[in-house]
Amino acid sequence: MTDKKRCSVCPPPCPAGDGRRGVIAWRWAWGFASALGLCGVLVVGGCETSTVPTRAPGSTPAPTYTGPAYLRGTIGSVARLRPGTERAILVNGYGIVINLNGTGSTSAPPALRQAMINQMKKYGLGSARMNTQAMTPERVLADPNTAVVRIDGFIPPGAAPGLRFDVLVTAVDSQTTSLAGGTLWTATLGVNGAGQAFKFIHEQATAYGPIYDNPYHAGPSTGEPAEFGRQQSMIVAGGKTTAARDLELVLNQSSYTRSRAIADRINERFGKATDLKQLANPVSDQLIQIHVPPRYQNDPGGLVDLIMHLYLQTGPGFESGQARRLGQVLEERPEAEEPVTLAWQAMGRPVVGVLRESYRHPKMGNRLAALEAGAWLGDERASQSLSELAGDPDPAIRARVGRAMVSLPKSIKGARALKQLLNDEDATVRITAYESLATINDRLITSGRVVVADESGTKIKYVIDTVPSEKPLVYISQLGVPRIVIFNPELGFETPLLARVWDNRLMLSMEPGQGYLDVFYQRSLGSGRGGDANGGSVKFKAVADLKTLIYLLGQHPPPGEQANEGLGLTYSQVVDVVYQLCMRGEVDAPIEVRVSSLAKQIVDLENAQTPGARPETGPGVPGEESLIESSPDTQEALPLVVRPETGP
Repeated sequence: MTDKKRCSVCPPPCPAGDGRRGVIAWRWAWGFASALGLCGVLVVGGCETSTVPTRAPGSTPAPTYTGPAYLRGTIGSVARLRPGTERAILVNGYGIVINLNGTGSTSAPPALRQAMINQMKKYGLGSARMNTQAMTPERVLADPNTAVVRIDGFIPPGAAPGLRFDVLVTAVDSQTTSLAGGTLWTATLGVNGAGQAFKFIHEQATAYGPIYDNPYHAGPSTGEPAEFGRQQSMIVAGGKTTAARDLELVLNQSSYTRSRAIADRINERFGKATDLKQLANPVSDQLIQIHVPPRYQNDPGGLVDLIMHLYLQTGPGFESGQARRLGQVLEERPEAEEPVTLAWQAMGRPVVGVLRESYRHPKMGNRLAALEAGAWLGDERASQSLSELAGDPDPAIRARVGRAMVSLPKSIKGARALKQLLNDEDATVRITAYESLATINDRLITSGRVVVADESGTKIKYVIDTVPSEKPLVYISQLGVPRIVIFNPELGFETPLLARVWDNRLMLSMEPGQGYLDVFYQRSLGSGRGGDANGGSVKFKAVADLKTLIYLLGQHPPPGEQANEGLGLTYSQVVDVVYQLCMRGEVDAPIEVRVSSLAKQIVDLENAQTPGARPETGPGVPGEESLIESSPDTQEALPLVVRPETGP
């Protein structure tokens, strides 16, 4: 290019020209090109076009995706849970167990002893104001019926205040021979609350309640717990959260526009106008806070799964088109069943029409995934196909049918299928059907429910449920609330019967043709394991069925009444009696006991920790293990509020 010619791109005069005018023109052209975002640069000697794009100032950067291609565009593909908020945290502290039968200890490390004294004073023990002058903290610690214990438990991610969880209690002094029959006074729990400083901890939960001894750890005839029960036991639902554990999402790439869009999408899909607090709140260009509302309190992890599988895009035709694409993915990749099902559920009712196309899919994996998603979305048409699968020869499929039916509580066909599964040959399938019926409070279960309260009459000790089934079974569970479930309400005892428990302290006898059960119980001295200050024995007759016996073993007699109105034993003791009767064949029914894996998880966490590791992080929400057969997992627990029916 010469100074006599001009480039067709440059405005006159051409910046390639000579002199002052050329410099001024070059600066003007550069500013003009930058302002318009032209894809070109000006160079001395002429003009040429660049292939490097220029983004307008303040524009949103393109998202960075993670995860499989078929989930691209979901919240989980552009964000992740903030490390530390996605796992259960270990909380602990120290407390005092009372009502032991002389099996406690008067010893404790000096610093811990003083901390316990301060804690008891905080709650008013030894105070004239509380009229407890005679029970000073020092006298409590000097009583062999008490023991200082360490308390551990896991708080799941997203837990709201008031969530119940199991806690493990461990005696701190080797002189404590057994915690069986004791009760934990209210104690404070926090992260690293069992540190050696014994100082104030940030409270995140409290713990209290009666000790529970798993019958699996009990001796074969004495009922005295083995290693687990001697110095370590648990309290079913003994922990209670006092602070919320909000979840936090971290974006893969900082963008306030995208942060706001993600929060809006979450609130649109899962929020409700009645929520007191917004479900998702974008606190920065990279962080979104997730508040779990009370309706998801029993399953915060389920809400998180749905959020992470929720597509950001929405609109006419998108959901149905994406649902079909996911169905094709599932045909090619059967291992993608769980994420595909969650994505279908997250998209909501607009995909129901597409799911119906797969209710009779030739591939069982596609069929079950569509049916489970459809049932979860409340599609009544899913109940017909699910009912047909209730007769499938595979017990695993029948169990999935039982779990899916919990989402259709008003379905007549679903109720029939669940009642059919109550008589299934497989014990796991029967328990699954019961759990679903109990979760939806079906009258088949609640009409025969008996609630056994504690001595104060204000708290539930345990619930007795009876299931109309031709297949006898006794099921022990602590899911949500302690329960003893009897499959076959008329289940009785094998005669002639002479059952001896706890070194003959409890004896049950019945002759053939005898219409009643003779019960003998020798109370022990002291306050533990059902004892009293005077000891003494009790004899009475009871209706000869297992349900009545379970009720009378735990029921507290009214003040001043005879003990034939109830023995007032702990839930742990009642379970131990039932367990021994079933295992020895004195009750003709197998027994399924759901044993908590809490102790093992705490030990595994302590073994896995390395120097520098964060003590508050731990494994996922503690699960449960079955003693005899694997029990099914359930999405929801039996409500803590149950109808106060009277006993037999």
